[in-house]
Amino acid sequence: PDLQDPLQDDPKETDNSTSSDKETANNENEEQNSGTKRRGPRTTIKAKQLETLKAAFAATPKPTRHIREQLAQETG
Repeated sequence: PDLQDPLQDDPKETDNSTSSDKETANNENEEQNSGTKRRGPRTTIKAKQLETLKAAFAATPKPTRHIREQLAQETG
């Protein structure tokens, strides 16, 4: 019997890039190819809004649509 670690010989393990690396590369390529693709301005979150959101998500990590709508009204 072969005493080598089977995980070392696994061909799936040879690719060291993560899926997020690949997604980032794909996003960069899409932006370069289209040239006209624009994103909206970044949203700036104020300290009070951040506190409200952190408290809500700490209490309920997956809030319902109703809760998210209330948060949207509260935080503007």
